Amino acid sequence: MRHKSFYYSAYIFIGFFFFAQMCLHAQDQNTSDSIKILLESNPTIDSLYLERLKIVAVEETDPVLAREFSERLITLAKQDSLTSLLIDGYLQKGNAEIRLGNLAAALKSYFEGIAYAVKIKDISTEGKLYTSIAGVYSEIGSEDNAMMYYNKAISILRQTTDSASLAGTLLNAGEEYFYSKKYDSALLYNQEAEQLFKDLKYTLGSAYTLGNTGMVYAAMGDNARAESAMNQAINVLIELEDYYPISVYLIYMADIYLEKNDINTAKSYVYRSLDLAQQYGLKDQISQANLKLAEIFDLQNDPRSAYNHYKEYVVYRDSVNNIAEVQKMADLRTDYEVSQKQIELDLADQRRINQRNISIATSAGLILIGLLAFGLYRRNQFVRKTKKIIEKEKERSDNLLLNICLKKRHWNSKNMER
Repeated sequence: MRHKSFYYSAYIFIGFFFFAQMCLHAQDQNTSDSIKILLESNPTIDSLYLERLKIVAVEETDPVLAREFSERLITLAKQDSLTSLLIDGYLQKGNAEIRLGNLAAALKSYFEGIAYAVKIKDISTEGKLYTSIAGVYSEIGSEDNAMMYYNKAISILRQTTDSASLAGTLLNAGEEYFYSKKYDSALLYNQEAEQLFKDLKYTLGSAYTLGNTGMVYAAMGDNARAESAMNQAINVLIELEDYYPISVYLIYMADIYLEKNDINTAKSYVYRSLDLAQQYGLKDQISQANLKLAEIFDLQNDPRSAYNHYKEYVVYRDSVNNIAEVQKMADLRTDYEVSQKQIELDLADQRRINQRNISIATSAGLILIGLLAFGLYRRNQFVRKTKKIIEKEKERSDNLLLNICLKKRHWNSKNMER
């Protein structure tokens, strides 16, 4: 049985482009590099600078840099109360966090963005954010929450002219049917999305549709159609330098060849996936590629290699941060109204915790001071009593000496009289 994230990864990643971008194109590193040069040559903070930051956050293929530029955009947009750009910043930060495997951070960023989208009644961006949120819930297996937010997104996006975002949402919603093995429904969602992408002449969308349709065919056992669809998708995505989904599709290609008992070809596909994932820091796909290699080496009766790759799988699986934390958030944030208030509640709780800690610390300090004061008081009493005793003893000693001296003088006087 394939690991669940194989089913989810490609679908979620689709959402990152269709719901994170305002214009219809794939991430373009050349564009990002060109804009970064402009940012360095003209560092004046104005509206043009912020728009350029947004472009870099969208186009940057390195997720670490994409997150850095998104955070810079958030900071500057917040300072100038530029709500639309602030939303873009939260959206792109969430997208970058997802690619880095930081699911809790991504979900938090999306919820922060959606609060501002609702505030300014930007329903198109609201729909995109709902889709991105649904994608995170899909990743952690919270299917009810995922479908709730997909349905919200589809309902909202049908009210707009943003057919690209609608197409992406439909394709992502099909993921839920795919994972639940409702393959006919998954294909229907893909077909509607595919038609929208064709109308838009959107090459990237068509590539995702092909790849995900290929995964459905593979699950249905139709390997010939699956291989054809995924190879077409991979070729297009290589040209577009869009590597995350390629890494996912390559694993599926490996599965197809494993079913054909062509282990060497399967292994070559997995190594290609692993190389791409390592090159671009895609932790989840590094983990899954290692898991697949462990499976292959086990089939080849090479337990040492299987064990080594399984260890790598565990290391990278555990580095996909805060799955448990995200699951808790899923339980808490089953609706937007709850999520909108959650930050306030969290802050209030934190304030109460801080106040309680301060009270405890203050009480402990006062008790300690009281104990010290009491100790000093007892010590003072002891010193005073001891001093009195010493003084009395000294006085007694002095009196004794004085008496001795008087007696001696008296004795001497009597002797002299004689």
